[in-house]
Amino acid sequence: MKKVISTLIFLFALSGMLLFDSCKSKSDDPGPATLTANAGADQTAAPFTTVTLDGSASTGEGTINYQWTYNGGVIPVGDLALLSGGGTEATATFIPPKNGPYNFTLRITQDSQFSEDQVTVTVDGVVSLSGTLAENLALKDIEPDPTKPDYRITSDLIIPAGKSIQFPSSGSIVIEVSDNAGIIIDGGSMTTAANGATLTLTSIAGWKGILLKSGSLAIHTFSKVEKGAKSIFAGQTEAAAITATGGNLTLQGISFTGSTGYDLLMPNYLTGSITIESNSFSAAKPIKTSIDMLPRIGFNNFTAPYDYVVLTTPGAGTTVSGNFIFRANAKYYIDGDFTAGSTITTSNTTTLDPTTIFMKAGAGILASGGVNFGDNVVFDGLNGAPWKGIAIGGNNGSSISGITIRNAGSAVFNTGSFTSDVKAAIYHFSNSSGVLSNSEIKDSQGYGLYNANPFSYLTLSNSTFINTALPAVSIQVDKVSSSISAGNTFTMTAGVAAVEVRAPNSSISPVGTWVALGGANYYLFTGSVFQSAGSWTLSPGVNLKFKAGKSLDIQAGLLTAIGTALSPITFDSQVGTAGTWAGIHIGSTSKLEFCQIKNGGDSFIFKFGVTQATEKANVVFNYGGGITTNTFKNNTITGSGGYGILVEATKQNPDAANGANSNTFSSNTSGNIIVK
Repeated sequence: MKKVISTLIFLFALSGMLLFDSCKSKSDDPGPATLTANAGADQTAAPFTTVTLDGSASTGEGTINYQWTYNGGVIPVGDLALLSGGGTEATATFIPPKNGPYNFTLRITQDSQFSEDQVTVTVDGVVSLSGTLAENLALKDIEPDPTKPDYRITSDLIIPAGKSIQFPSSGSIVIEVSDNAGIIIDGGSMTTAANGATLTLTSIAGWKGILLKSGSLAIHTFSKVEKGAKSIFAGQTEAAAITATGGNLTLQGISFTGSTGYDLLMPNYLTGSITIESNSFSAAKPIKTSIDMLPRIGFNNFTAPYDYVVLTTPGAGTTVSGNFIFRANAKYYIDGDFTAGSTITTSNTTTLDPTTIFMKAGAGILASGGVNFGDNVVFDGLNGAPWKGIAIGGNNGSSISGITIRNAGSAVFNTGSFTSDVKAAIYHFSNSSGVLSNSEIKDSQGYGLYNANPFSYLTLSNSTFINTALPAVSIQVDKVSSSISAGNTFTMTAGVAAVEVRAPNSSISPVGTWVALGGANYYLFTGSVFQSAGSWTLSPGVNLKFKAGKSLDIQAGLLTAIGTALSPITFDSQVGTAGTWAGIHIGSTSKLEFCQIKNGGDSFIFKFGVTQATEKANVVFNYGGGITTNTFKNNTITGSGGYGILVEATKQNPDAANGANSNTFSSNTSGNIIVK
């Protein structure tokens, strides 16, 4: 829309002159000169192009003075500079930095006359980028509409060493990338300010993404990466919205959407500055990286549903060090054997979704620096596949609480420098003791927990063991009382012990108080057991079983085995048939009440491990001390392959046959009691 204004300052005076000289001929009076401003036609232009404002069609006689004035539009008044003549020539030029309208007024003056005209320049367009960046590029917020692009990358854009793409301190930059194009940072930099302009990288049909080979890439809060990973960069084997093979990488507070591959791929350990924090990932497999990068990945949000973060490992025998933290509520997949040279930590709370760590079939975790596993964490084979389990070593204490381990124990560990003795969901060989509480071990193909170090142990409390192929727990005899407390639950397959007890020699003695394991669950002794000192107490309901030919030898100290009528203490063979273990030798003080002593006498007991007893029996009394408070009453002695009780010559008689002691005998092959 144009508007022309002409003014004659002496209009009133001129009228008077005409009246005064009315007889003068009109043909002899040329009249006042006509002054008309013409700012030119409205026009359109592209951003960052030179736009010419042309007022040369303005008319008037003599010298005409020109003045161009910017009236506003998409750029505030005062923020736009005319680049030629200060706006005082017939033409003026400017370079528009933003899409939208630019409104100008041309005012011309001559003597005391003036005339004005307006013109509008509408700027619209996208700046195209491609090839190798030849100079530093300072991006501008060109398009006010945040849904439209400011820039378009039409083919791969390479940022070489010494060159950079810079962002303004405010606004929103939208870069639309053409189909299958991408950004390659090869020594240069692309950095948004932490509190500056936001960046949106998007595409209509999908794009390669960003490849950081060297240099630096930093994208900050509220920025977006959309529709990346459509195709693979040359030299790479997998597609990702952002691939980093070197350099410095900061992704902080950004969001990924629509990636057709990974959101973030870091195939190698990066030695530069790395920050991956507070981002929102949305791909099915949002991140794939080497497991040694795990310590450098902070708290992030993974949009459900998604599969897992993929962590690649160098395999068995290669130790990886770092502060390994598996973050709360995330899902991970470890794609091979993982040997950690430092503590592994999981972080979670019972009020949120579990942290889940999936394992490749047949792989395992060797935590040679100890573990600190928090609440609500699940370890499982991918899709329920069998896997080795977790071996815990080193000198750091291990704290495990509120975790679930499923389908582990598939094989022993053999890393070249370390080999485990047996298959187990948890193989503990650490030099330091620790805690396993409020946890569940289910469907192990070996042991649930195997404590291999004779000088340390895990204290078990309020934990559940379900359907382990081998005993739920295997532990040295002297560590049982300090390891297994009441409150644990064992759901075992028939014929499988809840706790396997190992007694390596006669100097390793059972001590302390042993708790009942619930129901028919039992402690299984794999070898003969010797109480060589101290006090050993069996709680009501404790069931002890022994392998064939093995015996219990009370050599010194005090054995207290006092059950109740409803919760007797049981001594039996593993198979539970007559004459299938050696029996009990009592050569020290003892209290046995409400006990069931069954199926001993398959062989001669060696008294104190040296001298053979004179008869086979369920129980051989061979205590030669003075008067004691020993008791033997309300017991059942049955199924012996020899006598029920043998009292060796000159040794204390427990008076077991005295009806007042209410002992019961049955099915003992040689007889109930023999006193030598």
